[in-house]
Amino acid sequence: MDITDRKNILIIEDDDSVAEGLADILAGYGYNALKSSNASDSIQKLSDNRIDLIVLDVHLGDENGYELCKKIRMDSDIPVIFLTACNSEMELIRGFQSGGDDYVTKPFRMQELLVRIQALLRRTARSGHEKKITGELELDINRCHIFKNKKSVELSTTEWRIAAVLIEHYPAAVSREELLYQVWDKDAMYVEENTLNVNISRVREKLGRYDGQQYIETVRGIGYRWSVDVK
Repeated sequence: MDITDRKNILIIEDDDSVAEGLADILAGYGYNALKSSNASDSIQKLSDNRIDLIVLDVHLGDENGYELCKKIRMDSDIPVIFLTACNSEMELIRGFQSGGDDYVTKPFRMQELLVRIQALLRRTARSGHEKKITGELELDINRCHIFKNKKSVELSTTEWRIAAVLIEHYPAAVSREELLYQVWDKDAMYVEENTLNVNISRVREKLGRYDGQQYIETVRGIGYRWSVDVK
């Protein structure tokens, strides 16, 4: 394999012996392994290098891995595998909520970590992490997330679905009935009329305006339409 085709994996681990061991084994399997022991250096390495996947220890000296993952997620969708000595359900949930893609508990078998790395890299290559740009917004379709000027916009699942459906249909308008069905699926018949209005208002408020206009416009007699060009 040509060295330019190798995947770059960033190991963020403050235990030098663990980091060295991981780097050596990953190199033996054809990966380029970069090492970092703290948050600030990790951010710098992400800026200076093309990183394909991150192996992130939860417990770092200057900052915990969950908080670092949140910072990474503000402008990057690079796959993240957490390493941790904790295997409680709450820790698992916390890891995924902070933006992690997978979770390996210490002590772990290296073969297990390698399989998880390979699976994540295949999934990333297959999905392509599709993104769309509209006004000041960037949509990460695969992660169901919206960034505004590189900052995360906190939307509920319902609010995200509303925005995603309208963007998918741009520049056409979407009827209220169709929007209800696509957002709430089989439960749409039980959703009150005002529920859609409230959620539309919340999305508008959270996304703000672009060049003086709202991202979602009301089309009288039909429903709603995404009003800003989508690329």
